[in-house]
Amino acid sequence: MSQEKEGWGTKVVDRLSRDLRRAFPDMTGLSARNLIYMRQFAASWPDRSIAQRTAAQLLWRINQALLDKVEDPDLRLWYAEKAIELGLSRDMLAAQIDSRLHQREGRV
Repeated sequence: MSQEKEGWGTKVVDRLSRDLRRAFPDMTGLSARNLIYMRQFAASWPDRSIAQRTAAQLLWRINQALLDKVEDPDLRLWYAEKAIELGLSRDMLAAQIDSRLHQREGRV
């Protein structure tokens, strides 16, 4: 497998993106950037029950913001649950993360 041999370098991801778009011409979201996010998403939510129960309820762009802004898995889950609870948009979630909502609400 190319990924095992070459890792997740840009050339491998670009080639995979091209191959997938060729194989599935009517499907969207197969850009190299999205594929990298997909891999990061799978690695960041290894517990399928959490991914299905929480992350799957969020729009893809909200998940991208969580991946970009929150490294700690427990804190990422907390923000994901807050986004669902409060109905936050991507931009509102990003603002809450940047303003450290978790600290303001006593979650350290």
